[in-house]
Amino acid sequence: MFIEIFLKYFVLFYLISAVTFGQAIDNDITIELGQTNFPIERPFTISIIIPNSDSRPSVLFPDIPGFTKKGTSASVTPSEIGGKTITNQVITQNYQARAPGRFRIPPFSIEVNDETVQSEGTIVVVRPSGVASGPVTSTAVTLAIPSSGAAFLSLRASKATLYAGEDVALTLSFFIADNYPYRLQFRALDKQLQTITKKIRPANAWEESVGITELNPVPVLVGGKKFREYRLYQSVFFPLANRTLQLPAVTLWMEKERPIIGPPSAKPETITFTSKPITIAVRPLPAHPLRGRVPVGTFRLEENLERQRVRVGQSIRYTFTVTGEGNIATLPAPATLNDTTAVDIFPPKERHTIENNGTQVTGRKLFTYFIVPHQDGSIPLVNRFQWIYFNPHTARYDTLRPRAQLQVGGKGAGLLANATVQAALSGTTGEVVPATTGNSLYSGIEAIDSTQQSMSVPALIRSIANVLIVIMLLGVIFVFFKK
Repeated sequence: MFIEIFLKYFVLFYLISAVTFGQAIDNDITIELGQTNFPIERPFTISIIIPNSDSRPSVLFPDIPGFTKKGTSASVTPSEIGGKTITNQVITQNYQARAPGRFRIPPFSIEVNDETVQSEGTIVVVRPSGVASGPVTSTAVTLAIPSSGAAFLSLRASKATLYAGEDVALTLSFFIADNYPYRLQFRALDKQLQTITKKIRPANAWEESVGITELNPVPVLVGGKKFREYRLYQSVFFPLANRTLQLPAVTLWMEKERPIIGPPSAKPETITFTSKPITIAVRPLPAHPLRGRVPVGTFRLEENLERQRVRVGQSIRYTFTVTGEGNIATLPAPATLNDTTAVDIFPPKERHTIENNGTQVTGRKLFTYFIVPHQDGSIPLVNRFQWIYFNPHTARYDTLRPRAQLQVGGKGAGLLANATVQAALSGTTGEVVPATTGNSLYSGIEAIDSTQQSMSVPALIRSIANVLIVIMLLGVIFVFFKK
């Protein structure tokens, strides 16, 4: 009898735990390996996908024999789950093969936020170059070697002149020649970098930083000579004011331990390296009624309509996606024009994806609208939305306008354009043609089809599992009390 009661309580505890587990959101950190068969010009990648993480953790990626680490990139993807915004982090390490061949990557583990994530490894095939054969050589870097010699500190900017709101990448690197006669050692680097970055961060600028967690030397050519580059700091800034950026000289101290050839030194010697100051000119945007209030960058429009047919009073989801290079996180929603007499347009839900490789910020921002038409006929969306921005490459204000058109009512009602449309860049004024009049917001509400709702398959499976578990739980409780 005692054993029966124990077993029933054990089953009851197990089922309650299963119900709780069924309601939980999947927060597992995963490792994703890049393409395993590629030419030598392309890098191999290992990515860490961290769901529901607002902060970017430090990740130590493994070394791969036959490959050289070529820096990391990071992307941020907010998504909405159960009415809550979840931020997913993707951190990617790039590896450059030194020579063509077949490489076995053994199983490895990566520690993220005190959690160890395992990978089974893979086999990688690196094909020879289609242009030139031979191993990858050092990357050429355009820098002037200072008179101080074969080791120096360099702070460089990707642009010397830019518009307010345009991106500029800052990189702080330490270069040491392959034939440098002494061994150098970094000391208290984290504390030094905190002081250095406070000095070189531009004031009144939006920053998209790249976390550097490892100091791996990268072979480069500077002035035709072989150097090793240690990247200490890398970030992309978007100046918000028409103010020249004055970045001061910064100093890094290191220990010169002993000569590579010759008798050892009596004790380590402290040696300092100082970068040169940088001046970046920031130009104001050309005159325009919206100057200072529009984004700056190179962008294009992608459109999507969820259905090919729509009836009067039936809602349809329309996605206005801005993709390109610029300050993706702060992109505003498109302007909704006053010509909304034929349709009702509800405020959008926003979602963005950012990718930062240290030299530029790219990505996309989605604005999802619900549109309810209340008159038959062809409804062009060009009269409903417009998105104005400044293109620094052409020095012009441009406007993204939809190309999609809705066919409302009638047999075979659908779209005159593809579900996904690339919008052309058009004029700079944003003038539109008024549309015809229509009915009120509630026109045709009795015809709205509330059954055609999007459904998540994982959420449906989870709900069915929860119902079955609850039924089993009730059955166990009934049997227990009946006896």
